[in-house]
Amino acid sequence: MSDDPESAYERAAVQYMMLRLGGFARGLGLDEAATWEIVTKIAADMPERSDEDRLEAARRCLLAAASA
Repeated sequence: MSDDPESAYERAAVQYMMLRLGGFARGLGLDEAATWEIVTKIAADMPERSDEDRLEAARRCLLAAASA
């Protein structure tokens, strides 16, 4: 693991999103690995966006994954 602040921030963002979206994803029938993959991608693709913007984008992706 890297000690740079950007990596630490991204890890914290992913953990926060996993905590907030875990129940939502389970309710859709998605496992933790699929949720982790989506959340990690959102955090990496949207580093400058607010937590709420990232959560909204992740929810849309989770819904799409569950309906596929």
